[in-house]
Parts: sequence; C-alpha cells; structure tokens
Amino acid sequence: MSGRFRLGELAERLGGRVVGDARSIIRGVATLEQAGPDEISFLVNPRYVKAARATRAGAVLLKPDSALEGPSRLEVEEPYLALVAVLELFHPAERRAAEISSEAHLGRDVEIGDEVTVGPFAVVDDGVRLGDRVTVEAGCFVGRGCRIDEDSTLMPRVVLYPGTRVGKRCLIHSGVVLGGDGFGFATSKGRHHKVPQLGQVSVEDDVELGANTTVDRGTLGKTIVGAGSKLDNLVMIAHGATIGRDCLFAAQSGIAGSTRVGSQVTLAGQSGAAGHLSIADGTIVAAKSAVFGDIPRGQFVAGIPAVDHQRWKRAQALIKRLPELHKELREMKRRLDALEGKKEEED
Repeated sequence: MSGRFRLGELAERLGGRVVGDARSIIRGVATLEQAGPDEISFLVNPRYVKAARATRAGAVLLKPDSALEGPSRLEVEEPYLALVAVLELFHPAERRAAEISSEAHLGRDVEIGDEVTVGPFAVVDDGVRLGDRVTVEAGCFVGRGCRIDEDSTLMPRVVLYPGTRVGKRCLIHSGVVLGGDGFGFATSKGRHHKVPQLGQVSVEDDVELGANTTVDRGTLGKTIVGAGSKLDNLVMIAHGATIGRDCLFAAQSGIAGSTRVGSQVTLAGQSGAAGHLSIADGTIVAAKSAVFGDIPRGQFVAGIPAVDHQRWKRAQALIKRLPELHKELREMKRRLDALEGKKEEED
C-alpha cells in the first residue's frame, strides 16, 4: 500500500466530481463492508446499494446522480474503470530487478532482450527469442523456436510447446499450456490413428490467459487468440480455432476445433461452441449454453442448443408450468372422453 490523497486530488486525477468533503484524507481502498473512514470504496452493481448506505467508508466511487446518502461521493462516468486507476495509485506494481537465475537452463542460440528475468528451474530451449522486459517465472518450459515479445510475463509452470508465439504485454498465468496437440484422429476399422499436429499457436498483444487454460495447435495453420482478449481459468481453445480481438471468456468455457469467433464476443461460465462454426462480432453466450450453429452479429443467446435469449426465457417460463399444463390436459381429456361416451349412448 502506498500514499495518501485528499479526496479532491483523487477527483482531479480521475476527472470526477466530489459531493461532500473534498479535503478528507484517503489512505486506501476497501470493499463497502470492510472500508473504514480513511478508505474509499466503490458502487458499480445496483444490488449493493444497501451495503453502500451502511458503509463506514470515507467516500464511495460511483456514477453521477446516484441516490446515495451518507458518505462523500466521488462521481465519475465509469466507476469500474476509475477503480482500476485508484487501485494502481495505492498499490503500484513492483518490478523486481531483472535476473537470469543460475538454476535456469538456456539452450543454444537464445536471443535475450534487455531487462529479462528467467526464474529458477525454467527451461528456455534452443532458438527462443525473449523480448525486452520479458519475465519467465520458475519452472516454466519454453520450447524450441518460441517467441515472447516485450513486457510479457509467464507465471510459474507455464508450458509453451515449440514454435509458439506470445505477443507484447501478455500475462500468462500458472498452468497454462500453449501449443499442445489438437485432438485429431483418423478412425479406420474401429482404430484411431493420430493425425500429426504441425500447426502453431499465436497469442497476440495484450492478452491475459487464466490458470490452467489450454490453447491447442492444429494439423496445419494457426490457432489464434486475438489482441486484447481475456480468458479466465480453465478455458479450452481447440485446434485451428480463431478468437477475435477483445473477447471475454469466463471459466470453463470452450471452443471446439476450427470455429471462428469474432471480436468482442463474451462467453459466460461453462458455455461453449461446437466445431467449424462462425460466431460473429459482439455475440454474448449465456452461462452453461451450447452453440451448435452459426451466430449472426450482436446476438445474445442462451440454452442448449443456444437460441435468442428472450426466446429461451419464454421457453423456460413454459417449462416451469409443464406439471400444471399436464394436469389441465388430463382433465380436458377426461371431459372429452366423457362427452364422446355420452354421445355414443345417445346414438
């Protein structure tokens, strides 16, 4: 934790407006429930308004014209983005001195830029290129011919298969495997024969990959994760898939082989798509949904198979009424049978 700021000073830095005491001293950031009088908190989700009204925080970061009484307010147009700046002010990133550990293994013809860090027991194989300020933490394996561009970090125990490319300013968390073999087999007479996986994985600039995420190489060509995309823990990107720019994939989501995902696509937790599909820009896939067909631009889909979200909600409402509807149908059938029986007697 670092520094102290007057609330008015924070407002100037964030381009916001103080409603309350601009002279109050802020020494840190905390949640609404845990914040004290010298800390700032934040309100982004309306469901936490009750907590905001009860908070002991010295100030709350929120949108303009929010109906909140009590603590001082620091009003900004994008509170969540402003929170990033506040956190960086009080908790600036620390970069340790660059060092190549004596317990690391460097292969032949490795190119190393300025201020590179390689941790103990990391293996950097032949022909690897590490750009300026790259960090390869302890226990990583960087295969033959890989390239990692400037300011990227591999957290402990990341594995890059040979030929993998990682762009600039990427953050690859522990347990990630890039470039493992795609799931490709030719089946003949009941036997499965492995198809050589000779393609490449390319992770573009400003990508973050969560712990234990995997991106597979394909038979030929590239598997691509587009610039600015953020993948949560335990995400699976299969062989030959293409992920566009600035996508968000939540935990345990997955894309099957050769599917093309556009830019700014969101996959919620445990959702996925079958192979050889096209998911257009701006698509949102709800949690636990499965995409089995192409999705046009800007759709919000849900369910198995995934359909328009509103259509899915209407279907779910009907499903809840099925026992009642079944009972009504049985009663209608009973009455119809009785009427038909009476008619037969009259005839």
